[in-house]
Amino acid sequence: MKKFLTLTTMAILLTACSNETSSNSFNGTWEKADGEPSVCRDSFTFLGENNFQIQNSRVQGGETSSGTYKNIENNDYQFDYGGGYDSFNIEVNDDTMSVQMAGSDNVCEYNKVN
Repeated sequence: MKKFLTLTTMAILLTACSNETSSNSFNGTWEKADGEPSVCRDSFTFLGENNFQIQNSRVQGGETSSGTYKNIENNDYQFDYGGGYDSFNIEVNDDTMSVQMAGSDNVCEYNKVN
């Protein structure tokens, strides 16, 4: 019984201490609130089933890209466009999302709009 309680307590603590962002919290559209236009996308839309759509800034060409994303580890995600991919560190806190592209010092801030 003591071993069972110890294992249960450890499982609860690991769950409570996990810093992994749930991809369910991504769902919806996120518009840029702050960040360098040449680095930050104008918006991210998460459509469920790990599908996304990104609106690039005018400086980046203004096109819309879409594909699928997957969690690599902790808050690190890979966005697959079909012909290439980008890796991002994404943290969601309520209606605010911070995005940092792998290898970049720039952090882009987004607000959830729906």
